Amino acid sequence: MINLRQYSHFIAVLESASLLEASRKLNISQPALSKSIGALETYYDVALFRRLPRGVRPTAFALTLEPHARRLLHDEAESRAEMAAVAAGSSGTVAIGVGAAFVQVASDAIRNLDREVPNVQFKVITDHAHNLRQALLANRIEFYLGMANNEMSDPAFDVELLFADAFVGICAPQHPFSGKIVPPEKCLDSEWIVPDLEEPGRAALDAHFLSSLGRKPQVKITTNADQLIRQLLSGTRYLSIAPQSSMTMPGFQDFGHFRLQGFAFRREVGIVRRTGHVSTPLGRRFSKMLSTELQAQAEPSPR
Repeated sequence: MINLRQYSHFIAVLESASLLEASRKLNISQPALSKSIGALETYYDVALFRRLPRGVRPTAFALTLEPHARRLLHDEAESRAEMAAVAAGSSGTVAIGVGAAFVQVASDAIRNLDREVPNVQFKVITDHAHNLRQALLANRIEFYLGMANNEMSDPAFDVELLFADAFVGICAPQHPFSGKIVPPEKCLDSEWIVPDLEEPGRAALDAHFLSSLGRKPQVKITTNADQLIRQLLSGTRYLSIAPQSSMTMPGFQDFGHFRLQGFAFRREVGIVRRTGHVSTPLGRRFSKMLSTELQAQAEPSPR
């Protein structure tokens, strides 16, 4: 097998034009160096050097190999330097997922970490819980901050629970349901804008209507795009659901909200990782920032 040491031997001989001089610089014996170069020549099935009475001369094959050998050695040195920086927490990439409701929290944490570690790079995916879960399983992100109801009992995931809050109905501010407690039967004729079936909130809403009325709500639009939900709710009679804490966030403050009688679903919010995953130093540092920032803004859930 060829290894990087043999490429460094090759470059030393190329630069010295002498096996003897190169062996002295490398602090190995000349026979050992000759054997190393011979192994490279056998591997490529070419002659790399012409032996002269005094020194060696590179062949066309050696000159062809030179840039590749230098690049391999350079990349190896760069990788070691980058690994050392990552281990020290002074450089690297933080790849995370963020639930749409926590974009501002993530933005604040990114700014703070960027000020502390200017060499850090960020890869951020924003989506609902189901798609963030898939990104985590595909190893596209190190962890995500978002709803973790399904992941709490899944052995494939490790969840750092931060808080929990109830879901409420949302509607246009002039909607007759705004500010009221509404029995499910009064929503029979209402049309809803809701997330995908895979989302826990949507599944809980369907289950509540089935248990109360024997039928699911009338879903007009299915989307995971919070901005689209807000735009479609404005000035219409559509209904939707959202976590209670979202109602204080920009974009939701102008909407009406109501209580769907008997609907007790609560969102569990946490930082979700794959079980057994070892975070990078920067990843641990960033998740701590997110946790601190979020817990400062939310009431902890009693356990």
